[in-house]
Amino acid sequence: MIGTPPRVGTIYTGWIVLSACFVSAMLIVGATIYSFQLFVIPVTEEFGISRATANNAYISMLVGLALWSPLVGRLLDKFDAKYVIMFGALSFGGAFTLVAMAQSLMVMMVGIFVMLSIAVCSCGGLAGNAVTVRWFQKRRGRALGIMSVTSSVGGAFMVPVVSYLISSYGWRTAMLLTGWSVAIIIFVLVGLFVRGRPAQADINDFDELDTQVDTPLQDMPTGDKTLSLKQIVTTRNYWLVAMGCGLLLASDQAVLTSKFPFLVDSGFTVLQATTIISTMTISAVAGKLIIGFMADYFDVRHLFALVALFHFLLLAVFLMRPDYWSLLIFVSIFGAAVGGIYPVWSSLTANAFGPASIGSVLGFMAPVMQGLSIIFVSFIGEVHSRTGAYDVAFQGFMVTVVMSVFFIYAMKFQAKSPADTAKG
Repeated sequence: MIGTPPRVGTIYTGWIVLSACFVSAMLIVGATIYSFQLFVIPVTEEFGISRATANNAYISMLVGLALWSPLVGRLLDKFDAKYVIMFGALSFGGAFTLVAMAQSLMVMMVGIFVMLSIAVCSCGGLAGNAVTVRWFQKRRGRALGIMSVTSSVGGAFMVPVVSYLISSYGWRTAMLLTGWSVAIIIFVLVGLFVRGRPAQADINDFDELDTQVDTPLQDMPTGDKTLSLKQIVTTRNYWLVAMGCGLLLASDQAVLTSKFPFLVDSGFTVLQATTIISTMTISAVAGKLIIGFMADYFDVRHLFALVALFHFLLLAVFLMRPDYWSLLIFVSIFGAAVGGIYPVWSSLTANAFGPASIGSVLGFMAPVMQGLSIIFVSFIGEVHSRTGAYDVAFQGFMVTVVMSVFFIYAMKFQAKSPADTAKG
């Protein structure tokens, strides 16, 4: 409550909840999005299919994420997130079991599209961000910045583990071991340490949450009532966030999918290209943490503009094609834009809608933003097929980056006051 000092010598329960959600998202993302590549070769060899056919499994998961996210987001708002995540953990174990035992590609695809996609939605970033927003207000930006690092940490941790299991026991056994190990860890950890919302005692004993919930200035019902789908999609801020962040994230995704071939086409060696990509990855992780921390002190719209500026400059640098060392320096600075957009997106959504409907809003944004990413990824590939280069795509993305800033600055919500900044 306002005026109540934080308890000294103890840890705010929100950090414990955040830690459990961090581990959940880290394991899920690392075992799926990052480890998918490890199963491609053994599966294609066993079934005698092409790499392109094997990649349909990944596409199936992405489509499933776009379709199931609204439902899972709704469940996160209606029920205790702990039980949603625990159900997702069981779904993950079941999905990996089904795929591991399947003798038909169709059975695999159904398991991935339904059970695995639901598991990733329920245990990954969507659930983690929704819970984090409800537990944090004054330090929400840095908490969301920490949550956004789960993907990078998950890839670094799970890829070596899954690779070892495949080489030692074969891909089917590796999938069974991975599926149920991850499922049990998440189920137990979340069951013990996660609560979907803070209790009154947490609010009384710590100054993390104000009694005045953050609500937008206009176009939004106030209070703790969960918004309906109609209320969400007819709200101006919903479309402004979805389009503004969606355009920038779509450009990020398109650049990420084409970075390596672009660098090789530009005359860099494979080693140089991988070093540049690794440097960008490290810069992106730093960007998530730094931008997340800054979100607690500055208007998030200004931070979005900063991230967009860095992204614009990164595209400009690619068009200039500097030498290796110059490019390495540039990407180490501007690569922060690739990571910084994630905590900015979650913070903007939380500021615009408040915590009560955050799961539904993030979930309903998924189809719009995934659709933009699919369009941008297809566009950059088509541009290269027609012109033999990526320049036209980069130039087009620079225009959409500028457009994204106009969308975000058109938003209306309660900005941080100087008093809030001082408290942070």
